[in-house]
Amino acid sequence: MMRIRYLAFVPFLLAGAAALHAGEGKIAGRVTEASSGEALVSANVILDGTSRGAASDLNGDYFILNVPVGTYTVVVSQVGYTGRRVTGVEVASERTTRLDFALEPTVLEMAEVSVTWQKPPVDLQVTSSSEVRRGETLEQLPVQTVARSLEIVAGAATGSGGELHLRGGRSGEIGYYVDGQRIEDPITGESRLFINREAVEEISLMSGTFNAEYGDAMSGIVQIVTREGGDRLRVEAEYLSPVVNSSPYRRADWVRPGSDAVRNEAGQSLYQPTTVLDESANLAPTPGRFSLSLGGPLRPLPRSSFFLSSVLNNEDSHLPFGFDQERGLNGKWTLAQAGGAKLTLSGGYYWENYQNYSHAWKYVPEHYHRHFLRDQRLDARWTQPLGREAFLNFFAGYHRTRHDVKIFEEWADYVAAGYQKADFTFAQWFYDENDWSDTWQESRTETWSAGANGSYQYGHHHLLKGGVEGRLMDINMRDIRELEIGPDGQPAGLIDAYRESPVEAAAYLQDKIELPYLVVNAGLRWDYADPRSTGWTNPENPDSGLSSTPRHQQLSPRLGLAHPISEKLSLYFAYGHFFQYPDYVTLFMNTADLNPDTLSQRSFDAVGNRGLNPQRTVAYEVGLKGNLSENLGFTVTAFYKDITDLVGTKQVRVGTKYSYALFRNIDYASVRGVTLGLTRTLAEGWSVEGNYTYSVAKGNSSEPLQGFWNAYYQMPEAVQEYYLDFDRRHVLNAIVTWQSGAAAGPGFLDRLKSGINLGATASWASGLPYTPYTGAGEQLALNNSARMDPTATVDLRLSKRLTSGPVSASLLAYVENLFNLTNDLVVNTSTGEPWEDPLEGNAVAYDQIHDPSRVDLPRTVRVGLGVEF
Repeated sequence: MMRIRYLAFVPFLLAGAAALHAGEGKIAGRVTEASSGEALVSANVILDGTSRGAASDLNGDYFILNVPVGTYTVVVSQVGYTGRRVTGVEVASERTTRLDFALEPTVLEMAEVSVTWQKPPVDLQVTSSSEVRRGETLEQLPVQTVARSLEIVAGAATGSGGELHLRGGRSGEIGYYVDGQRIEDPITGESRLFINREAVEEISLMSGTFNAEYGDAMSGIVQIVTREGGDRLRVEAEYLSPVVNSSPYRRADWVRPGSDAVRNEAGQSLYQPTTVLDESANLAPTPGRFSLSLGGPLRPLPRSSFFLSSVLNNEDSHLPFGFDQERGLNGKWTLAQAGGAKLTLSGGYYWENYQNYSHAWKYVPEHYHRHFLRDQRLDARWTQPLGREAFLNFFAGYHRTRHDVKIFEEWADYVAAGYQKADFTFAQWFYDENDWSDTWQESRTETWSAGANGSYQYGHHHLLKGGVEGRLMDINMRDIRELEIGPDGQPAGLIDAYRESPVEAAAYLQDKIELPYLVVNAGLRWDYADPRSTGWTNPENPDSGLSSTPRHQQLSPRLGLAHPISEKLSLYFAYGHFFQYPDYVTLFMNTADLNPDTLSQRSFDAVGNRGLNPQRTVAYEVGLKGNLSENLGFTVTAFYKDITDLVGTKQVRVGTKYSYALFRNIDYASVRGVTLGLTRTLAEGWSVEGNYTYSVAKGNSSEPLQGFWNAYYQMPEAVQEYYLDFDRRHVLNAIVTWQSGAAAGPGFLDRLKSGINLGATASWASGLPYTPYTGAGEQLALNNSARMDPTATVDLRLSKRLTSGPVSASLLAYVENLFNLTNDLVVNTSTGEPWEDPLEGNAVAYDQIHDPSRVDLPRTVRVGLGVEF
């Protein structure tokens, strides 16, 4: 028995194909004689400042594997020929940068010819839809978070809660990787991307289809590579103010004079605005965002470098109450060895306290719950070359999360404050000082991952990859509803507590075939999941006894093709099967006590199903892309997804003894659509990127608990597919950047116009669907047959460099929703409007209806200062 248990952990000692996703690419090309076009043999191609390089073969071909993401200078030399130096060559993760050289013969020793690499607008070799953004590009855009940058790519759309959806999939269907490590809370499946934008070297988004290296995701993969230190010490600091224009909602009677419903005897509103600076856990007495980054060589160790980036943010919500406190630190240390071996250690610590807005708690926000998040990430990676054609990666990682939802972080503060359960009535509607939020939740997760993988360049046409990966998780949840102080002074109420240790593993094989007329990515992935628990033999009958939960596995083929039909035009096609294990909350919720008698005594509730099957998607896409000039490119893509075995809930009745909503694999969906993209790379100081997405997402349920809520409120179940809650039919995005460049002369106006960087994003989207009802609550038409108004916003970032030289200082300005447009998030289902005027004389109803969280952010303006040296 002990032997079997030991062998069960072998995959985790070998696993970790995620290491391959830690941020390497490839440079390849051909060296020829300029006049004749004949191949040059043994030409040296070197990445300047590194030990990486290659020599051309008998056909003049060369390749350099395992090149870290970044920008390089590539130098080629050959005896009897004038050398060339190409600067600004960008290497992206999992991509091949093509770089050909034509050398001129010479009888004299001449200086190298230096040129700047021109990045093609569209990569014709890529076999599926993906977008790559460099860290320096993020810094030019009006995005303060990494997550915001993902919302403006083709195929992306946001739901009413701001959650990200890719090509019509649910929000939890995206896999997130940071430096090769999967980052998520395994209980809920969510990832808050605890990476500040200053720490990002590259972010890539693969939507729709992706290669066999990636799994446990059905809609897309987000991969972030953090920055490494360079060859000199560099320091960057930035301060960004809080919003300088006042929010219209953070004042008493914001709708109209006397509109606040809760007032004192003198007739004055009891609303009092709160501030983040009142929070006890406050490390800085100033609102705003501070960031500090530094990196460079780590002496006296040769070939060693480091990078550290920190952020501190104190921000009040634009709504009547709410705040966000962030404290983050990300770091990376690298040690290169002779022969190309490399050790990389990276990690991050993130601390966040925040409070969302709830309109019912408008007058007593201090009694409303907060969120307390802590996130720690550590990973180590060793890369070992095996000659110039192959290398191995060994990876180990650790990720710990904590997410508490409470009024106070410590239980002693509940007792000291005199906590008591809320006594809420709908006639009252707004809570008062005698009410307290009864939400109390503690979750803890730890994830260990480890493993190995390798790549082998077989000839010049086949890049073979293979690896295994796995994760061992410890998840611990304690959720108390109807919270009260127990007789012993400890938390009491309806308690749902569980601790489990599931395991997941995977293996894959991948071959990238690169021919002049065709690029093929063909792969096969094996996924395995074992919840390692015990549950009811028949989850629909608690009296059926207990048995071990089933293990699950699946083989998923992946195929991508790109066929260049000319030097400037390419057709591509991608197909794949995708596997995603359900979030563990849907397995274990309210199942810690498997005693049927306990369940029979509880009121109607959602109950986890430890026998859930994995969710599955089959996805296709076909497209055309091309480069119309050196700076202008386009893409056209059609896609389709068939999604089955989605997790949903359905009421279970066993006589009169049991009635509960069971999580089951009963939901399904289908998505079809088209994306169009246009890219103009930076030239003459400006660049433009635009994309348009048309999609139709239909299914029988928009989220797992929808069946539970239908049963709870006695609503009819859908009898046919309908437009899902996050179905946005049309989405249009545009990104524009402009750089004024250096001063053209010594005059004041010349200096004033120099050093200006402008970045702007514009987005327009059709409205989300909703189900229309009469004022009496009767459903008028099919589910989600009506639409909210379209949404639109324009954001702006402007910087002006004040000084140059060793120390550079810049003034900054950020504007969100430049034109102060009102964008609906939630509407009244009988009118289609977020707000409307009730009958005169009903003050409570007037205040209740004008909930400012039903619309999105108004115009906000921030200013700041950045310094680099």
